[in-house]
Amino acid sequence: MHRFSARLVRASLLLWSLLLPALVVHAQVRPPGGGGGGTPGQPAIAAPPGALVGVPVAAIVNLGQAGGGQAGANATYQWSVTGARLLSDPRVAGAQFVAEAPGAVVLAAVVTVGGNTLNLTREVTAVAGAAAGAITAPVTAPSSDTPVTASVPPAENGDRTFRWTLGGGATLLSGQGTNTITFRPGAAGLKLVTCTVNLRNLVNVPLRSYLVATGTGAPVALTVNAGSGGGTFPGGSRVDIIADPPAFGQVFDRWTGDITLLGNAPLAASLPRATVTVPVAAATLTATYRAAAAWTPRVIENFNPQTQAGPNNTTTTVTTTVRHFAPPNAAGLVFLLHDAAGSGADWFERPQALLLARDLVAAGYGVAALNSLNRNNGTWAAQGTLPANLDALNHAAAHTRLVADGAIAAGRPVFLLGRGNGGGAAIRYADLLATTSPARPVKGAVSFLNPGLEALGVTSRVPQYFLLASNDGVEGAAGVAEARDRSDLLLGRGVASASAVLPVSPLYPERLRALAVNGSAFTAADAQAVSTALRGAGWVDENHYVRTVPTRAALNAALPETLRPRVVDIAAEIAVAAAERELFSESNPRVVAFLNARAADTPVAPPGRLVNLSTRSALVSLEDSLALGFNISGTARATLLVRGIGPALAKFGLAGALPAARLELNRGQTLLQANEGWDRPGGSATAAEVAAAAASVGAFALEPGARDAALLITLDPGTYTATIRGLGGATGDVLAEIYDVSRNATRLTNLSTLARINAPGDLLIPGIVIAGNSPRSLLIRAVAQGLRDFGLPEEAVLGDARISVLQGSDTVEVSNNWAQANAAALTAAFPAVGAFPLRAASDAALLSALTPGSYTLQAGAAPLPAQPPANFVPPNATGSVLVEVYEVP
Repeated sequence: MHRFSARLVRASLLLWSLLLPALVVHAQVRPPGGGGGGTPGQPAIAAPPGALVGVPVAAIVNLGQAGGGQAGANATYQWSVTGARLLSDPRVAGAQFVAEAPGAVVLAAVVTVGGNTLNLTREVTAVAGAAAGAITAPVTAPSSDTPVTASVPPAENGDRTFRWTLGGGATLLSGQGTNTITFRPGAAGLKLVTCTVNLRNLVNVPLRSYLVATGTGAPVALTVNAGSGGGTFPGGSRVDIIADPPAFGQVFDRWTGDITLLGNAPLAASLPRATVTVPVAAATLTATYRAAAAWTPRVIENFNPQTQAGPNNTTTTVTTTVRHFAPPNAAGLVFLLHDAAGSGADWFERPQALLLARDLVAAGYGVAALNSLNRNNGTWAAQGTLPANLDALNHAAAHTRLVADGAIAAGRPVFLLGRGNGGGAAIRYADLLATTSPARPVKGAVSFLNPGLEALGVTSRVPQYFLLASNDGVEGAAGVAEARDRSDLLLGRGVASASAVLPVSPLYPERLRALAVNGSAFTAADAQAVSTALRGAGWVDENHYVRTVPTRAALNAALPETLRPRVVDIAAEIAVAAAERELFSESNPRVVAFLNARAADTPVAPPGRLVNLSTRSALVSLEDSLALGFNISGTARATLLVRGIGPALAKFGLAGALPAARLELNRGQTLLQANEGWDRPGGSATAAEVAAAAASVGAFALEPGARDAALLITLDPGTYTATIRGLGGATGDVLAEIYDVSRNATRLTNLSTLARINAPGDLLIPGIVIAGNSPRSLLIRAVAQGLRDFGLPEEAVLGDARISVLQGSDTVEVSNNWAQANAAALTAAFPAVGAFPLRAASDAALLSALTPGSYTLQAGAAPLPAQPPANFVPPNATGSVLVEVYEVP
């Protein structure tokens, strides 16, 4: 509860030391987009106007003035839907539904709030994606500059619009916004052609087509044994090869043969799918397998009775079911968490999930899968403390039980792995079990189809691995980017992490043999029959790429009658090939490698470190000063070089440089040292030592006798302030610098600077340097209105602060209003680093994992809106601003 208190005390001391001079002078469920519904302020169901058949859609009750906005705290809900299927718990404010046929969908919610009953309805129009037609384009073309044409059915009476995008390096030549385009394929490889068709301003239908741009060499034979993708291709072509699903009692081992075609990436020969470049001479690759004893999970029914609170002070006794298996002397235990609407049995019945479970057991791990206690929609409890989270407590109890039964040794590593809703829960529960007494030996969490949890990306020490699908309709490209950013933040804190993204791949007929991995009958002839049906319906092209993922009903109708009982598993294999939202097994070797590394406590590359802060500002009056604060964390003393540069700026072209600087270094209110001439340093350092230290850290040299100031000083860990003033009341531009000279185990962990923006458009320009070989996760803030909480009057601070991070001329990150993005992560990061909370939304803050190098920060007033609303009052464009940089631990 109090693990951040020491950091907060240090931050408060640092802020007060920076503010003291200024105080003397101057004695604050995602709502669905579109559609709305109802009169503003009145209770209504918010939902989009249209829904695409087969695609989940979200809606939410907005109580308006009746309940304080969305999801009133004291309201009860009961949803019903006609014309669609409800996917979520009907007793909560938000609902998710899916239409399975075109037509009207009527959403109804009975809401009780404040003693009143509200009967709310909203109609949504369900539209079939087939109404948009399909893309007509070649599926193969030479890799050349010769244009290729693609088209979709034209608009009828203005009923649709078109937006084209191209992937794989293809270049659009003409036709954007129309139903026909021309494009240049470019280099050899797979090209994705997408046309997003907006139908009647109701729904966007993404149509896809794939073009394989072939190489230009002579025909070459590529032989693939025990796998798909072989044939004769022009040299230089890019080809996807996929190992056949393992037979019952086996697991995939590795590729053999001409494995140089697979590249030098780690695990290249161990991944069952690869994209290879066809060489100039014939080549062969063979998929190999190893024996893996068949096993069946054991089942514990009615496990761990707990008391669950219900409405009106009622309680219910709830239990779960545990399915588990562990090989002898298991290397560790992996808990498997199902997705929403799922159950623990899915991990041992669904083909892709079972392939993962089998590979885990073959690698020596035990597996265990529980049911979430919420059996209405199958979601996992989200409470952030272990005593309040019954699902997390069930996992703790299951670990205790399996240890007591001898299935797993007490000290063996524990991992949590989940998909979708279970992916986020896996990360949450891993952190709870690792940090709450009695702590379990949790070594990592794996999240499929979920980019993780914002707050735990900056506070948890549990290693995290993220696996996303490139065409996931729920997470989308934003989810893929979020997972990568979260992984980078973890690595930048020294916590092991990685991410991988599933690309599209061919649905070769033999891939469908995965339906036999559980020992059921699904023959090569069955697989070919399904493949023929999919191609006949136009859903799969000649190269076996999925153009359209059919609805469950359409797929069922297209399948041979004898195979319709397997429609759910067939739909899953189609989704995996299309890289849509479905668990996938091709990354199993990556998952096992991650678990093995974490079980062995393989060292993680140390993150970079802050070694330099420099800030330039202007002193315009007698009272002005430039203050820098910094924290030193560690156990050893650190040697720093602190400089106040005025006259030396002239040689960089600054005409208004401060002619003479005075530098003071304080700890609290105690003056430690001061200097008014860098080569007359005083203290224990000589001018030669100051010059040598500057050279060692790459600082530019100062002229002998110049009125720049410098201190070379060795300090204990703690909080310090360096202040620069004009000597004799002088004014002008000044540069303040702090360098870590010793670079030992003690490090600069917080650098802050307070200055005044004296004219509209002026900027405070700090610079930072990160040393090392790995990124460093930083919290960077520009605080203006927040300074009012410490006594500065409103007129003395910027009205709306903005912070930008640049590397050279490239903008890396920008923040204006801090709560508009990553609010949960930032809110968690503030106490983690010891920063005071921000209440004013107009202050700026961002989290970023910056690679080693030099960066420039620019802090100033945010630009005014291009079209300000009526009665708009511009915020202060001048005033004080505090820039802070924190290493995130």
